[in-house]
Amino acid sequence: MTIVWRIETFDTLPSTQETVKDRAAKGEAEGFVVQALEQTGGKGRHGREWVSPKGNLYLSILLRPDYEARRIGEFSFIAALALFETVLEHVQDQSLVMLKWPNDVLLGGKKCAGILLESGLQPDGKVDWLVVGIGLNVTSAPPIGSALTDYAQNLLDIALIRDKLLAHIDTYISLWQDKGFNEIRRLWMSRAHKPGAPLQIKLGETLKQGYFHAIDEGGNLLLRLENGGIETITAGDVYAIGD
Repeated sequence: MTIVWRIETFDTLPSTQETVKDRAAKGEAEGFVVQALEQTGGKGRHGREWVSPKGNLYLSILLRPDYEARRIGEFSFIAALALFETVLEHVQDQSLVMLKWPNDVLLGGKKCAGILLESGLQPDGKVDWLVVGIGLNVTSAPPIGSALTDYAQNLLDIALIRDKLLAHIDTYISLWQDKGFNEIRRLWMSRAHKPGAPLQIKLGETLKQGYFHAIDEGGNLLLRLENGGIETITAGDVYAIGD
């Protein structure tokens, strides 16, 4: 599969995500991309704000996958792999880059990129549209985050980074269509926490501790508990113990 990307770039937007969702609802075709050089109302997971000053990459892409709604989450792992490859091309040292469940990219142990999925469904329950929002810290980051410029081995051009990211997304969508989510899952786990890594999971006001085991065929986190049991985590914030 080769997606023909149609990119619209704006100096400032409240949110690339809201712009693409609006166009999706009006029938815009797959491959539509909105990039903003700055966002005044950037969105993260669970309604959180994504701080969006100039100098970083903010974009949302429109896809129209003909699949059941239960498979939407698989695209988070596709986008994460694409981001991993994009970041790695600029820092050259794979040991600095790691994926964290469910949809973050870490650089030097701190978050440098995040992914947001939002969708609309058809009456039969299949996906009508899927908007994948991506934020990548290129030249600046919050105090708890990291940016490409902290580790980059070359000059950074945001348009070039964007184009490489879109090319990687296309590649991983093709792989997913050809070999299924199990291959995406295998590749994701090879770039994430090592099995046995101690983790803390925040679920609302509840904290759980255990060890990274794997992700299952539904993309859920499998946490190995002290008693040897395996608990399935479907949502939550993950922290490596020692961070």
